[in-house]
Amino acid sequence: MSKARLILLILAILAGMLAAEGCRSASQTTIVPSQPGQSPAGQNNIAITTPANETAPTVPQEYRQLYNGLSADMDKFQTKLDLMSSGSAKADKTVFAAELLYANGNVGEALLNPQVMGLNRLMLDRFQSMGIKGVVVAIKYPLLSSDFPRSSEFLKFYKDIIVECHSRDLKVLVEVGAIFSGTPYSPVQIDWSKHTTASFLQGLEDQLILVAGQVQPDYLTLANEPVTDEGLTDLKITPEAWSSFINSTVSRIDRSYGILVGAGTGTWENPAYMNSIINMPGLDYIDLHIYPMGTDNVFLERALSYSQTSHRNGKRVTVSECWLYKALPEELGSGLGSAETIMDRDYYSFWNPLDAQFARLMVSLSDRADLDFVSFFWSRYFFNYLDYQATPHNLRTAELNRLATQASMNSLQKANLSTLGRCLQKLLSDQTLTYPNK
Repeated sequence: MSKARLILLILAILAGMLAAEGCRSASQTTIVPSQPGQSPAGQNNIAITTPANETAPTVPQEYRQLYNGLSADMDKFQTKLDLMSSGSAKADKTVFAAELLYANGNVGEALLNPQVMGLNRLMLDRFQSMGIKGVVVAIKYPLLSSDFPRSSEFLKFYKDIIVECHSRDLKVLVEVGAIFSGTPYSPVQIDWSKHTTASFLQGLEDQLILVAGQVQPDYLTLANEPVTDEGLTDLKITPEAWSSFINSTVSRIDRSYGILVGAGTGTWENPAYMNSIINMPGLDYIDLHIYPMGTDNVFLERALSYSQTSHRNGKRVTVSECWLYKALPEELGSGLGSAETIMDRDYYSFWNPLDAQFARLMVSLSDRADLDFVSFFWSRYFFNYLDYQATPHNLRTAELNRLATQASMNSLQKANLSTLGRCLQKLLSDQTLTYPNK
C-alpha cells in the first residue's frame, strides 16, 4: 500500500471516531514529518496562505434563525465583557491552545500506527505558525491500565507527544476520562458492567498518577465532565464520590517537576460538582468546558462566576475545551440536548464568521476572567469546512466527519487557513479582528 493510501486509511479510521469527543480529499502531497523531538529548519515559520477567491457563503434559510440568535447572544455577552475591567493577567499572557485531535485516545489502536505521529507533528507545526501556544491531549481511561492491550505502547505514544510539544515550546494540558466505548465514536470495547463506581474511580486515579509521573504534562486535569463519565459507564458518581476521588488523587501526585493539577466540570452540568471542589485544598486550578451558551447566556455567566470564585479561593482557571454549540436554548433541555444532531451542524463553512465571533468572545473572557489557559476544541476548522451546497444532506455523521477530515487535512498540508483560522491568527498576534458578513 502506498504511503498516501495508508495515510488516507488512517484518516478514515480517525474520522469515524472523533466526532463526539468533544470527535484528505485524496491529495498527492506527501507528509514529511519532523523527526522526534525537533522541527526541521524553517518549519516553525511556515507561511500560512489564504485560499484563492474565497467568498463568504450564504447562511441557509433553515439555519438563519439559529445563526442570528447565536450572534445576538454573543453580542450581548461581549457588551457585558467590554464594560468590565481587565483582569490582573492580560489576555496576551493567556496560553491559547487547541485540541490535538490526532492524539485523542478515543481512536484506540489506530494511534499506534507510525504514520499518526507524523500527522501530529504536522498539526503541531501549523499550530505554532498560527501563534497557538498550547495543546490539549485527551488520554482516555483505561488505555494506560496495565491489563489493557498494548498499554505500554500507548504510554510511549503519549510520552513522545509531550516531547514533540515541548520541543516547540507548547504547553500541554492532559485530560483523562472514560473512553467513549459503546458509542459510534470509538472502536474500543470496554465492559463497564464489570466496574463498580469505586473500581472505576480507583482505575482512573491510578492512570492519572501514571500520567503525572511518566507523561509529565504541564497541566493535568483530574476530572472535567462527571455527568459524561456517568453516561458512558452507567455508573452513579455523586458529587461526594467525585470530590473524594479528586482529593485522593491530588494527595498522590508528585509535583516536584512543576506540574499544575486541576479539576472542573462542563458549565452545563450540575453546579453541585463544582461546589464540591472549588474550595478544595491542593488544586492549582479549576477547569471549565464551555459549549452551549444557554438561555440568556446562563452558561457563559456561570463560567464567569466560577472564575471569579476560583480566584477568590487562590486558584487559577483554565478552559480546556470550548466551541460554539450551535443549538437554540429550547433544544438543550437540561444539558446538551441531542448532541450528535447538533454537532452535525458544525461541518459547514457558513459558520466561519460565527465561529470567529465566538473565538473573539473567548479571548475577551480570558482577559476579564483572568484565564490561564484556553483551548478551542474543533481545531480542524482552523483549516477548512465543508461547503453546505456541495455536500449531500442525507449523509450520516460518520460520512460527514470523514469528508470534513479530508477537507481539513488537504488544507492543513497546503498551509491554508479558513476564515476562522485567519481570524484566530490575527487575534493571537494582537491585530484587529473583523467578521466578514456577520
